[in-house]
Amino acid sequence: MLLMHDAGLSWKGMLATWLIFLLSVAIAFGSSDIDSLLELRNSIQNDPSELILNSWDSKSLDSYGCPQNWYGILCSEGNVISITLDNAGLVGEFNFLAISGLKMLYKLSIMNNQFTGSILHIGSMVSLEFLDLSLNKFYGLVPPNIAELSNLVYLNLSSNEFGGPLLIDFNKLERLKYLDLHSNNFSGDIMQIFLLMGSVLHVDLSSNSFSGTLDLRLGNESFLSSIRHLNVSHNSLSGELFAHDGMPYLDNLMVFDASSNQLVGNIPSFTFVVSLRILRLGCNQLSGSLPEDLLKESSMLLSELDLSQNKLEGPVGSITSVTLRKLNISSNKLSGPLPLTVGHCAVVDLSNNTLSGNITRIQYWGDYVEVIQLGSNSLTGMLPNETSQFLRLTALKVSNNSLEGFLPPILGTYPELKEIDLSLNQLSGFLLPNLFTSTKLTDLNLSSNNFSGPIPIQLQQIPNNQLVSAENFSLVSLDLSYNNLSGPFPSNISNLYSLEYINLCVNKLEGTIPDDLRVNLRGFNHFILEIHC
Repeated sequence: MLLMHDAGLSWKGMLATWLIFLLSVAIAFGSSDIDSLLELRNSIQNDPSELILNSWDSKSLDSYGCPQNWYGILCSEGNVISITLDNAGLVGEFNFLAISGLKMLYKLSIMNNQFTGSILHIGSMVSLEFLDLSLNKFYGLVPPNIAELSNLVYLNLSSNEFGGPLLIDFNKLERLKYLDLHSNNFSGDIMQIFLLMGSVLHVDLSSNSFSGTLDLRLGNESFLSSIRHLNVSHNSLSGELFAHDGMPYLDNLMVFDASSNQLVGNIPSFTFVVSLRILRLGCNQLSGSLPEDLLKESSMLLSELDLSQNKLEGPVGSITSVTLRKLNISSNKLSGPLPLTVGHCAVVDLSNNTLSGNITRIQYWGDYVEVIQLGSNSLTGMLPNETSQFLRLTALKVSNNSLEGFLPPILGTYPELKEIDLSLNQLSGFLLPNLFTSTKLTDLNLSSNNFSGPIPIQLQQIPNNQLVSAENFSLVSLDLSYNNLSGPFPSNISNLYSLEYINLCVNKLEGTIPDDLRVNLRGFNHFILEIHC
């Protein structure tokens, strides 16, 4: 019995010794990670919220010797696996070398701080799967050794000060699915990047200085079949779009943005890109006619089309697409009458073209439209008084045309209308009183017309015969200049509690400005009143 008792004590002693040994190994193993983080902390010059200063304490460790309750630090079994310091206002030259020895680190996210420096030592952090350095002040070249991060799935270097060519062999980043490099100073031939790109899903190279032609037919086949979101806008791309062999088969492409480049030629057919939802080609030098297939009911899922600021010519046919919600074909050379229908579009911008004919066509535009922009065309006729279906209309902008007649009474009944701009036309008659006491309308511009009579600002009755509170009146900006308005200066203009801008220049108003105008107007600190021009 004594021997067994001694043996039990011996076994327990050995177990305790073994546990102490394991714990000391774990602590020793984790100490290098602790040292790395403390060295990183020393490189941070300013921590305005003291998130790191107050929590990164070398004495605050768990049983594995891993940081416990350190801000932004996640550990597993004694190893640091994630550093997330987003939106913390941190300042300093980020010390990548200090944390290059964190062998299990799979996530480094330090977006939206004020970190500076280069990223030359990033290539040794081979365990990284998620890297987000966006919205900082990192500079210099992106080193080729970033291709050594073979586990990367997500890479975001956007909104920094990186520059020069991208000398990265993207073929080595076989797991990469998300690449965002927008808003830097990168340069070079954009097709050299796509030639090396694998089965990535999201690529944003916008707002850089990339050049060359965009001919995706020459790109990697796996890239063409996998890419869903491709943004190359705001670069210096030139030539025709997909000129080599025409439109490639982009099986999964949902968003394509090549706006603000120097592309020329006709717009290629996107008919077989059946997944496409957003197409933006604005601010180029594209010519030819409007691609009608993009506007008609078809198998496409297109919901947004922007072809603005190009050189497109010809008519705008009826829009029958049931998926298209936002259409911008402004600032071209389109001619002919307005389309008779706009499908299910919520936003229709046809401004700054040479469209002509009668404005009354908009009365057939259906129940879905929310924004109508037709400014700077050659439209004529009277605004229709039969558009009761505009229950969702928030903006009506038809300035700089040749409209005539009076304001239709129905204009003051649209429940969601916030902006009206009918300036620079030939409208006449009296102003509608309910435009001034609306609880939704914020901007009213009727300048440079032939309106006459007084400014009809009066308190509005609601059904129970009580007056609507002046604080509910929503008008912020009012421009009635260059008309033939007459009568006394409206003494109750201070009832428009939210007003910040009034322009009444070149009219025939009489009287004085009310003494209580400064007291009653909410926006008087920013208030601008123009009467004499």
